[in-house]
Amino acid sequence: MFERFGKDAQRVVVAALAAAKRLGAETVEPEHLLLGLAEGSTPASRAITEAGLDAAAITAAIEGDLVAVLEVVGVPASVVDAMPAAPRADRPDFGVHGKRALEQAVREAARRSGRRIGAEHVLLGALHAPSPTLTRVLQRLGVEPTRLAALLEVEVAAAGR
Repeated sequence: MFERFGKDAQRVVVAALAAAKRLGAETVEPEHLLLGLAEGSTPASRAITEAGLDAAAITAAIEGDLVAVLEVVGVPASVVDAMPAAPRADRPDFGVHGKRALEQAVREAARRSGRRIGAEHVLLGALHAPSPTLTRVLQRLGVEPTRLAALLEVEVAAAGR
């Protein structure tokens, strides 16, 4: 599947894998793709910046969401803060939502009559096939998915893609 991914999209996938591992996640999900997209100079990363986001804010929102979800089931933040991230020794797998986002990226590229899958398609894939976590992370950051998609369209048009 990754043979159709352009260099920028491949970098996003590699960055998402590294982010998931760094955060101690066992699976790569759309929020990790968003984090991978924030690092770079693609139209997608420029749209993310234009929305007022950066890697540090996204990381904080992901971590804050984890704490909030665990508190719902009775695990206090103090326990979460005391636990170091324990990434798996090997590479994280793509989770259900992460796979769905990448599949949607392929569909987005096809819909736009493109064979190459770029970072912009990965962002649209994540936004159009959101996970509950990505939805909460974007809410935490005060960013509407439709606004981020609109910003992306402006950046793609400006880049002539």
